[in-house]
Amino acid sequence: MASPFNPQPDLVEARGLLRRRVDTVLGGLASGVLPSEAERQQVDIKEEAGRRGAGGVLLPGQVKNLAAATQLADEVACFANTPGGGALIVGVEDRTGDLLGTALDPEWLRHRIYERVDIAPLVEQRNINGVRLLVLYVAAAPDPVEDTSGRIRWRVGDHCTPVDRAEWWQHRQGQVGYDSMAISTSRTAADVSPGALVIARKYLQAADPAGSVGMDSAIDLLRRLGVLLPDDHLTQAGALVFCSADRTYLSVTVLDVDGGDVISTPPDFRGLSLLEQLSATEDRLDPLNSEVVLRGSFAEVSVRRLPTAALREATLNGLVHRDWYLPDPVTVTWVQADSALQVISPGGFVGGVTAESVLTQRFARHPALADVFRALGLVEKQGLGVDRMYREMVALGHRPPVIVEDQGPQVRTRLVGGEPVIPVMALTTRIEPAVRRKDVRVALIVDTLLREPFTTPQRMALVLQRTPTEAEEALDTAADCRVYTRPLLVRHKDTWMLSPAALNVVETSGSRTKLRSRGILSYRRPDDPLDVVRQWLAVHDRITSGDHALLTGLTQPGALNQLDRLVAEGFLVRGTGRGRNAHFLSGPKLTRDGAGAAQSARAHIWT
Repeated sequence: MASPFNPQPDLVEARGLLRRRVDTVLGGLASGVLPSEAERQQVDIKEEAGRRGAGGVLLPGQVKNLAAATQLADEVACFANTPGGGALIVGVEDRTGDLLGTALDPEWLRHRIYERVDIAPLVEQRNINGVRLLVLYVAAAPDPVEDTSGRIRWRVGDHCTPVDRAEWWQHRQGQVGYDSMAISTSRTAADVSPGALVIARKYLQAADPAGSVGMDSAIDLLRRLGVLLPDDHLTQAGALVFCSADRTYLSVTVLDVDGGDVISTPPDFRGLSLLEQLSATEDRLDPLNSEVVLRGSFAEVSVRRLPTAALREATLNGLVHRDWYLPDPVTVTWVQADSALQVISPGGFVGGVTAESVLTQRFARHPALADVFRALGLVEKQGLGVDRMYREMVALGHRPPVIVEDQGPQVRTRLVGGEPVIPVMALTTRIEPAVRRKDVRVALIVDTLLREPFTTPQRMALVLQRTPTEAEEALDTAADCRVYTRPLLVRHKDTWMLSPAALNVVETSGSRTKLRSRGILSYRRPDDPLDVVRQWLAVHDRITSGDHALLTGLTQPGALNQLDRLVAEGFLVRGTGRGRNAHFLSGPKLTRDGAGAAQSARAHIWT
């Protein structure tokens, strides 16, 4: 039987070779032998900066040392620019090879380096002759990496030298399109887990019930998925997905409440392939993500507390986009009381993706691995489904996903479900043409206007993660949609609002109290008008009683009474005019605290 697949030495063979070179250098240092120039092409030794006092006296080591973080960030950038990457051994005197040690905290150091040069090396602790050292493994970067001084340097022999950006790209031309997941391994179809083949067929059958996957042999199936090369060896992606593993790739925990008791501890998935671990994770989450039976106009329709498609996308994104050089598993946590899922994926955003661009920026750290899941029918062809995650959540009245980068770095995705909001479903399922129900832009515009009284292209640009011009196009698209033959949106001055027809669908499909408890239409007929007024005055210099009536659904006299009350309380002052021409300006209280009014209005979109 073949040994289990290990992502560290096996996933990228160059990394395995680099580890062996590090071991050779460490062995030499233990015997008092300095590494040779050839060894130092890819493995360098460094004394921790900032540890020498007056007269060169070695000072006690610190857990956090900013001078060392900057020094090592520059060295990491250099190795990232070097073909094949490299490794840094920290805690060794450069000239003599004396083992000085280091007290630096690995996670702190890793994150500080990432903050400086956008590269997060794998940091390992090693002990040589009782001395604690750190080893930083650095993968070759796909783009030039500038160090903390804005220089581009790479290794030449045993030191870093400047390189012209054009020369860097010229050297990289021979490596364009290189993906470590696509290269050949020593594994063959004989090493594939039978259970993984069964699960692959299950996923393919679900994606294409009329397909002929059941007739394919194991060899044909693997070739069909693009993981078996013409020489009958598996790609790195194929070995990762189909061969038994020596570790748990997906760690699944169940909590009763956030920060509460553990209901179920993570199972040990060692010995299972990645595909088997994914299937076991879905089987584990399936009974937790229970169904809610909707009655009334949705007679006996069952809906999951979290959309199954969103749950799967969150898990798969955590796997496909993770940094496979790191040994940590993708952690999946289910919080029972909130019907919430949190997925933490080792490694930060890559390829220019940020928390502010996950909806519009597409980049796969390992395209060959993403393609396997695409071939299995688990992710969409046009991307990895973040937009689908958003659409599925807001269509049921849930908040949009939270996708952020935390210290580590690691990417955290959080979905909060629960009982769907039937009035929201009543609206989203009545949008015509029906194809627009799948448009994430329309879904997010509707979600925003269910929670905010109005929007503008500038405000929607933040939500849609697009330019104001693109947001304006999206608003025009939504405005062309219909509900019961009536427009979905209407214009008021320079803003967009839900139309009376759309509001009527929501307000007649559920109780006002339940809607407000979920943050839906809380601006309609409010007891306290201040929040609505603040939002309007954050982007306008005045508000009229007619504006307030349209925003809140109040009668004209009712809107005027609320604004007059805010005048008496010092939040507004009256301008000229009476009746429908009456307008109001920011008063002393609103002006004083109005520095945060615009910020408050913007924050409403994201909470």
